[in-house]
Amino acid sequence: MTTAPGKKETRHRALSRIVEEHGHISLAEAAAQLGVSVQTVRRDALELERQGGARRTHGGIAFTGALDRGVYQQRRRTQTAEKKIIADRIADLIPDGATVFLDIGTTCEAVALGLLERRNLKIVTYSIRSAMLFDGREDFTVAIPGGVVRHIDGAIIGLGAADFIAQFKFDYAIIAVSGMDLQGCLRDDDDFEVQRVRTAMEQACNIVLALTSNKIGSDGLVKLCDLREIDIIVTNDRLPPPLSALATESDVKVVSH
Repeated sequence: MTTAPGKKETRHRALSRIVEEHGHISLAEAAAQLGVSVQTVRRDALELERQGGARRTHGGIAFTGALDRGVYQQRRRTQTAEKKIIADRIADLIPDGATVFLDIGTTCEAVALGLLERRNLKIVTYSIRSAMLFDGREDFTVAIPGGVVRHIDGAIIGLGAADFIAQFKFDYAIIAVSGMDLQGCLRDDDDFEVQRVRTAMEQACNIVLALTSNKIGSDGLVKLCDLREIDIIVTNDRLPPPLSALATESDVKVVSH
């Protein structure tokens, strides 16, 4: 039976929205959300790839278009209470006078607000939004790279950002990710962000992962690191048993609810 053009186009739009919201999603998960077969999603993913809005991966689909402002605003509203819990706990970990790298994203923006409780911090970030939250704090020193602001999320993008970050040594690198699977692989959806965070991690004495529970079991397009490379995980809930065991085995401190 041939699918009516209107129905197919509606399904394509729905799939595009799902991929955009997740950044990366498996074919099976997309099929379950749409109520269609994996084979149908595979065909639809091919069409999205032809249109330039997505890229097929092994067993999944990755978003490649520009992030929609509405989607980003939705992410800012997701798990706001949980992000505040994480932010407050991270603020408790950071001593006054520390030198800190702060990653980009809505969770790290919450952490920026939490850090206002500290004194005399030296902060390096490529998030113009987080940097602006420190405006008026004369005891803070804030460094940002040059470049162009990506308006949708406030990222400062430019070829020299990694070299800029590499100039500093950090007491703490506070990072966030798009997802962590149950094998402890941390991933993000943006290779640009991964490069900058990897640079900061190499310069840091302590690496702190700000992890909301909805990121556990989620995926991402680009691998950042493995859990064993993290020093402290701060989350709003207990880790599932496989990750808890892996954290213990890897001597990773977990701060949870």
